[in-house]
Formats: sequence, C-alpha cells, structure tokens
Amino acid sequence: MSTELYPTTLPSTNRSMWPVSGSGGEVDLRQEFEELLYGSTTEVAKGRPGILRRMRKDTGGNLVVCPCVDEKTNEPDRDSFCQYCWGEGYLWDEEEVVYYKMLVSSHEGLVRKRVPMKAGVSNVPFTFFYLESYVLPEPQDKIVEITLAQDGGTTVPFYRNGVYRISTAEDFRSDNGRIEYWRIATTKETIRSTWWQR
Repeated sequence: MSTELYPTTLPSTNRSMWPVSGSGGEVDLRQEFEELLYGSTTEVAKGRPGILRRMRKDTGGNLVVCPCVDEKTNEPDRDSFCQYCWGEGYLWDEEEVVYYKMLVSSHEGLVRKRVPMKAGVSNVPFTFFYLESYVLPEPQDKIVEITLAQDGGTTVPFYRNGVYRISTAEDFRSDNGRIEYWRIATTKETIRSTWWQR
C-alpha cells in the first residue's frame, strides 16, 4: 500500500485536509485558527482560557481614572483593596477569552531561548498572545492569566496569576482584507500590591 507524499484528503473520511475560502481554493485561516484553539475531529484543542481586561475610555479616548487615585501623587491606593480598579488606577471591564501563547526572547531573532545576561542587565521577554478575529484588542488593554485545573479547564472562582500589558496589537488579514486573527505583543507586569493573591 502506498501513501501520498502530500495528501489532500483525510484517510477514511474523504474530507479535505485544508478548509478553503473564496473561489480560489485557498486555506481558510480563520477556520484553521479556530480549530487550533478549540480543536476539531482531527485536531486537539491548544487554546488556553484567560481574561482580557479592557480599559474604559471616555468620549475623548482617555482612560477613565478610578476614584481611589490620590490627587497629589496621581497614584492608585496599592495598600488597601480597591474594589473598582484593583490597584490599576483606571476603571476596566473583563471578559473571558481563549488564546494561544508564545514566549519570545527580547533578543532579536531568538525565540524561546534563554540568553545569559551581563551583570546589572535585565532581560524583559516579550510574550505573544494570539486571539480570534472578533476580539479587537487595543494597546491599553491587558491579558490576565488565570490558574487552570488539571484538565485545563478554568477554576471557580478565577485565580489571577499574571498580568500582561499589551504593547502592540497586530491584525492579520487575508481573504479580501478580513481579519483572520490577532497577534498581540506583551510584557509581564510586576505586581506590587499587598492584596494581589486573590
């Protein structure tokens, strides 16, 4: 029995290996990305649940300041728990999302490689998050990592264990200019609040 070097259909299903879009028979990147995150009959789900923290803005596009921010220092109250902003200093709303995460070195061209640093030099790695086309993230927003159960599902209540500030949000477009998915570059924040373990 011979096997094709580049098969076009799945064995025993006669189903096309690559979903197509448009009339040219091209791969549908949006559907491929959805199957990457959520899985399909032929692929195991690789997405991870998390939280997108959308910062609230006024009509002028400025971030909405929380009432806990001190007028003199212009700093939020980080010593006591603010039920509105959680020490951010700005008001926000959160929504659950599913993403694919990849750690990237701060050194150009070195992906997932640890590089020894000279004394006194800090290494701030970028982390890329890939999100679905409808999410529409913005640079002021943040990704909040949550602790997952052994099976990969979310725990209730959520336990937040990392916050990533979005540096850039890049939309990847293909079919007639439609957004196929988002790639956002982030840096992890250092949490300096006494109440953070919530």
